[in-house]
Amino acid sequence: MDVHVRELTEQELDAFINFPFELYKNDPYWVGELKADTKHLLRADHIFWTHGERALFMAFENGKPVGRIMALVNRAHNEYHKENIGFFGFFDCINDPQAARALFDAAEKWLRAKGVSAVRGPANPSSNHVYGLLIDGFDSMPAIMMPYNYPYYAQLIEGAGFSKIKDLLAFQRSKDDQFSERFLKVCARCSRGKGITLRRLNLKKIEEEAEVIRKIYNEAWAENWGFVPMSRQEMADVVKELKLIVRPEGTCVLEVDGVPAGFYILIPNMNHVLKELKGSLANPWRVLKALWAWHKIKDARMIMLGVSPQFRKRGIDLILIKHIIDHGVAVWNEAELSWVLEDNEGIIRGILECGCHPSKRYRLYQKSL
Repeated sequence: MDVHVRELTEQELDAFINFPFELYKNDPYWVGELKADTKHLLRADHIFWTHGERALFMAFENGKPVGRIMALVNRAHNEYHKENIGFFGFFDCINDPQAARALFDAAEKWLRAKGVSAVRGPANPSSNHVYGLLIDGFDSMPAIMMPYNYPYYAQLIEGAGFSKIKDLLAFQRSKDDQFSERFLKVCARCSRGKGITLRRLNLKKIEEEAEVIRKIYNEAWAENWGFVPMSRQEMADVVKELKLIVRPEGTCVLEVDGVPAGFYILIPNMNHVLKELKGSLANPWRVLKALWAWHKIKDARMIMLGVSPQFRKRGIDLILIKHIIDHGVAVWNEAELSWVLEDNEGIIRGILECGCHPSKRYRLYQKSL
């Protein structure tokens, strides 16, 4: 097969965005984001690209698109972690090793010219966005803002010379699952701590609350593998995306003597809505079906949880997890807690003891250049 890869111009951004909708058109589980949202993220004037640069590549066979990939350098990541690496993301391809290798060759050539020593991914485009490759759990729809891909992607990536560097885990919990006795006892003891109060986010003052969340989030995740602090502008972009779907019962701020110490945000799994929209709001019939799907959503995803370092070892994370289940899972019937680093043994132990079970696994790959 004669495969030709070329870098796309800004004027060809739509072709890059449209490709997976054709590739996955018959897949029962894949869900595409709104094309307008993806275009907003990938446009050169998006806030993310003030500290990064990227190139978009597409593979063609006889003039027909057969794959895509993005190569990027995230300067904020490299400065924060004292690394010199590049990333790949938005990788989609037919099941053909030659096409995949051609895409990776083009991305790696671009990254070498930028002077980086390794490439990691998938990152779409960072750990604060859609991150990792699904390698286990292909038999259900993904949760909102989590990746889904064909099982053969792992073979294509590994065939291009990449190896695992880290796995990310997702856990599922229904309202019928049970806490362990040990978890309840430890959580009850921790909840008796003086000055602990829990409250919902005030969505009428979401910008102010967002700054509280951003501060805790950046402090809590500061030493985590792959984390990059979120700027005010990036948080504002997240708020803009989420404020229409966040419900008060899916939020919590835990305070100690009036000082915000921890939080979580749980959102309804809007993938049920996006599945009906098929990337666009232009079709009135699909919009009506999407609104009906929104009304029937019975599952959610915990997208953020954090405890400030100065308040750790008080069981605050356990209190928050129990609150999620008592007051969030109870509303939506079931929830996914994702993602968690595979070596974060403490939080994984707490999640398992509260009745959650592993549901999906995602992988980050790396290759030296």
